[in-house]
Amino acid sequence: MKNGTNASARAIDMAGHKAGGHYSAAVAAGGFVFVAGQTPRNEARQIVGETIEEQTGAALDNVARVLAAAGASLSSIVKITVYLTDLALFPRFNAAYAARFTDFKPARTTVECGLQGVMVEIDAIAYIGE
Repeated sequence: MKNGTNASARAIDMAGHKAGGHYSAAVAAGGFVFVAGQTPRNEARQIVGETIEEQTGAALDNVARVLAAAGASLSSIVKITVYLTDLALFPRFNAAYAARFTDFKPARTTVECGLQGVMVEIDAIAYIGE
């Protein structure tokens, strides 16, 4: 970082994406893309899905959209952090998640936490090379 800027990092923002706060959808730096937490919300910030399976799919779709804007895909992910409102949802979440990562399994951490109106939030780190 020099003079308050980081010339080697670039923000990945998406047209039509309304962030829920003051942040970028992702930042690319050092050959990696760091995706901010994605919830199961559509572009109008409405919750998508009523079950953990539907919400997991919608959150992963949002992760995939952000990665696509950075020139990457779900197969580029090396690390995922999952936030669940209740760890009792884990078996159902895990089944929906596993259906999306059939060939390569990224490293993953899952934690229980409070979320606003949704059951799951997912952030990710993807490798895109230098």
